[in-house]
Amino acid sequence: MKAMLTSFAAMAVIAFGAYYGLKLYAGFESDDQFSSQDVRLD
Repeated sequence: MKAMLTSFAAMAVIAFGAYYGLKLYAGFESDDQFSSQDVRLD
């Protein structure tokens, strides 16, 4: 039981870390990937 809870906690930490790492540092948001100056309606 302890190993299962530890693995769930590790999985959550890895998932949140990957999400924020790709979003903030690597520029993998959909806004960064699929927008350009030609299609923006600012």
